Amino acid sequence: MKRISLGSLVCAAIFALAIVLPTGTAAAEEMMPTLTMNGFGVARMAPDMAEVTLGVITEARDAAKAHADNAAQATQVQSALKALGIAERDIQTTRYDFSPIYDVKDNGRSVTTGYTVTNAVVVKVRNLTNVGKVIDTALANGANRVDSLEFSASDPSAAKNAALADAARDARSKADAVARALGVRIVRILNVHADTQSHTSHNYMPMMMAKEAYDAATPITAGELSFEASASITYVIE
Repeated sequence: MKRISLGSLVCAAIFALAIVLPTGTAAAEEMMPTLTMNGFGVARMAPDMAEVTLGVITEARDAAKAHADNAAQATQVQSALKALGIAERDIQTTRYDFSPIYDVKDNGRSVTTGYTVTNAVVVKVRNLTNVGKVIDTALANGANRVDSLEFSASDPSAAKNAALADAARDARSKADAVARALGVRIVRILNVHADTQSHTSHNYMPMMMAKEAYDAATPITAGELSFEASASITYVIE
């Protein structure tokens, strides 16, 4: 029969205990009483840029004509926008689609009756006073679709930082209230997790094809951008 000494058992027990228990500073911190609180903050600022998504849609029975008509109108739109002072780097094609138009007959057979071509661009407008003029000019020169209008800020860092600071103050204010109610004291911060989210204003516009839509100036109001932040802070208490 194999004998196991008492010393061996003690060593094995100590080794097992060392595996289970955390060591050093980590163990001490886990044993400290803590209070975790979430805070929320918000900051607002005026936008200084806008992006307008414009499109040219053409249809024709002949594929070559549908393509040629679309190319001519799209070129005219972009030329007119550049004449307003929009730089070429601020006009970006985001969609080009060439598709057949089908007609389903009584016998279930699909027949191609024509073609539709879509050319959409995003126009970055760096002077907000020109947003309405950009839309009106595009519509007057061949664009027949305005899909969206989005305002943004070229440098939102100050607003994001302000929202983060607001979230941190909110978390601390809540933590102080809870600590007072519990009769404990906040000693220090153990860890912090924070993040920001921006909520830019999106305005999705319907398709506009009638000539009457071009006759009046389009009023555009930029409003404000909202930046939200959250902070989760864990405090050591005693």
